Amino acid sequence: MGSMKESDNDLLQAIFDEMQYLKRALLTKHESRVGRAEFARLLNIEPETLDARIRDGRYTKPYKDGRKSYWLNSYVQSVIRDVD
Repeated sequence: MGSMKESDNDLLQAIFDEMQYLKRALLTKHESRVGRAEFARLLNIEPETLDARIRDGRYTKPYKDGRKSYWLNSYVQSVIRDVD
């Protein structure tokens, strides 16, 4: 029973990835969503500035629900706390 095979590691990674996806889906289901305009307003910046910061990697890209983009309120609040 030496080391795990690469295929076993791949399987474990796939299971882990799926669990992370499900965890995020559950959080999304029970947490309020914040749109682009509101996120920018809470940061006291223009929406275009928010877009630039997302492109720069300073903030994460939003989730998508059809044509709507949003962030989870917990993420927005963590960004606001870090700005202070």
